[in-house]
Amino acid sequence: MRAAAPLRLALLVTASVVPPTTACRGDAPQRAAAQPDATMNVHYLEVVTPAVDSTCALFESVHGLSFGPREASLGLARVARRPDGALVGIRAPLAEHERPTTRAYLAVDDIDAAAKAAEGRGAIVAYPPTRQGDHGVFAIVIQDGVEHGLWQR
Repeated sequence: MRAAAPLRLALLVTASVVPPTTACRGDAPQRAAAQPDATMNVHYLEVVTPAVDSTCALFESVHGLSFGPREASLGLARVARRPDGALVGIRAPLAEHERPTTRAYLAVDDIDAAAKAAEGRGAIVAYPPTRQGDHGVFAIVIQDGVEHGLWQR
């Protein structure tokens, strides 16, 4: 079996989609909380599905992961740890209104500053920075209908 590559989020922006003159411009005060990071490491990849066991089996066969029993501190997710330290959690919805989704939680050095910076850009802080057992602190912000996870170890 070959070693798994680090789990990373790749951002692709082409000139045909977003003209360079308008692509993600921002002023310096709004960017003070963030330091440039070309890799944007994913600390936790969360999959919410009513079909937990079959989704775990899919990830095990496709990605070579091994999931443990449900972890209470991560919403009863079955969790696998990748060789690069990233966690993959697969869990059932926690509430009737919660829909199936895949959410990446990107590692940040200062989650309070990151959540505040997102809010300053118009994002809604759906879950403020909250401790998740021994795993660290997470937050979820919503920008234009898209949920973005943040994680501080």
